[in-house]
Amino acid sequence: MDSRTLRNLMRIMQTGSLSAAAEHSCLTVQALAAQLNKVEEQFGFRLFRRSNKGLTLTSQGLELTPFMDQVLVATRQLEEKVAALRTPGQCTLKVALNTTLPAEFNRRMVDRLIAVFPRHQLEFSYAESMENLSKLKNEAFDLAVLIGPQQSDFPSMTLPDVQVRVVGAHCGDEDDSLCSLSDKFQVRPAQDCPYSHSFRRLLDAGLGEYGSGQRVVYSCSETLTLSLIAQLDGLGLVSREAALRNGLAVLPDFEDFLEVRLEVNNPLLSGQPLHDVVDLRLQERTEHDIRHRAQRHAEKQVTAEIRT
Repeated sequence: MDSRTLRNLMRIMQTGSLSAAAEHSCLTVQALAAQLNKVEEQFGFRLFRRSNKGLTLTSQGLELTPFMDQVLVATRQLEEKVAALRTPGQCTLKVALNTTLPAEFNRRMVDRLIAVFPRHQLEFSYAESMENLSKLKNEAFDLAVLIGPQQSDFPSMTLPDVQVRVVGAHCGDEDDSLCSLSDKFQVRPAQDCPYSHSFRRLLDAGLGEYGSGQRVVYSCSETLTLSLIAQLDGLGLVSREAALRNGLAVLPDFEDFLEVRLEVNNPLLSGQPLHDVVDLRLQERTEHDIRHRAQRHAEKQVTAEIRT
């Protein structure tokens, strides 16, 4: 089994969905399923249980996970060493950008990194927060853009004036209240998902507590949540931009704002260079200050402008 297949298997573990993992891997669902079937045939046992709620690890799959992590780390280190020997004196900087954030934000982040680290060879990837955190831990990435409360021991820098606006989304009408949707199929964020704290706030806002009769599935990615909301006629938490882009109704009674952070897994990257990456350029900051003085509800409006 090659390292690319191994990374694809890890994406299935992280998303719990063949379709979501195939999208991240730039493969068709059929091709990824064929990879998985071939590996399970070679091993002689199932790595995943299949159900209409997605894929979950079997006991054998759980036992193999840490060994798969170790192989990916060793593979990445080998690739880095080969690259260093091929081009002596050139440093590679691996950066995980975040798919939840808009293309304009990621474009600006790329521009800043190129300007601040002109002598580095930059490699970019593009995924959601949970996969980006896994890249920091398992694939020796140097920097990752993450959303929500910090869930690791990596040094972290909050990006000023950048937030993700999280909303309750469903397939009904915009005027539906929380109380009227309490019996909907709930697509809840998994415990490690950055939206998990926001869902607790949604419950407190009037959706109601989890009961024995409540229909609930758990999701660890926004891509999977969007798919499950449509498939199950459910209710879940996604970014406002994603909800509108997918034609979902947004609850009028709830919203939450999550910070965006740059996490660092490289002790050589510290001090002023990273502050230069995080800080807005003077022109952008001046435009923000003008908007702040001119508009009473600046926080929400500036966030919307950053996200479009």
